[in-house]
Amino acid sequence: MERPEYEKMYELEDSYWWFVGRRRLAEELIERWVTPTPGSLILDVGCGTGGNLAFLSQWGQGVGVDLSPLALDFARRRELPGLVQASWLALPYPNDTFSLVTAFDVLYHRWVTDDEQAIRECHRVLRPGGWLLLTVPALPRLWSRHDEVYYARQRYTPGQIRQKLDVAGFRLRKLSYTNTLLLPAMTTVRLLVRRFVGDSELRPLPTWLNQMLTGVLSLEAVWLRWGVFPVGGSLIGLAQKPG
Repeated sequence: MERPEYEKMYELEDSYWWFVGRRRLAEELIERWVTPTPGSLILDVGCGTGGNLAFLSQWGQGVGVDLSPLALDFARRRELPGLVQASWLALPYPNDTFSLVTAFDVLYHRWVTDDEQAIRECHRVLRPGGWLLLTVPALPRLWSRHDEVYYARQRYTPGQIRQKLDVAGFRLRKLSYTNTLLLPAMTTVRLLVRRFVGDSELRPLPTWLNQMLTGVLSLEAVWLRWGVFPVGGSLIGLAQKPG
């Protein structure tokens, strides 16, 4: 992304419905499946402007990696420890280091030139029994200008994610679409963005609308704890390294 998009992300990441809702979805899966012990190390790959690291700190000591120096400049404003500039394709950590690795909408990035290698790197740095939590954009037909602004390479299908996790040696525990209830609105917005708008969809919203959209994703999070969604604008997956 370019600096203006990082600036918007930094300013909105703590309150904007998309980021808050995604963290609530992740929280449900972590609380349901993952049991980090005190002092556990957690790696956030593609940490961006750092908002997720503060969220992850409730389960252990967070470490953030990003290839973009711009992103890390914003993350450092949060005074976060353990920020490193590195490629996901060659993580600068020994084998069997982390209890949890997260990748929030990063696998689809054009800088991740080999997504299977990226997932293998997660497997390598996870401890036996450790967990990988990832989210990715779904439904290739939703491709829009927003994806291009965010340097996207592709949008994924469930079958693609299952196959890549399996090849890397993971055991898939949960895979579901998300952003299901908002899919009709998302489809409409994407069509408009594709046609008329020249930048991303990330922009401040009226407080009432932001709260309403956050509430919708919170409802999805409650359901996700026990079930899955058959379709949606995103995918969330939780996989475990055997052991």
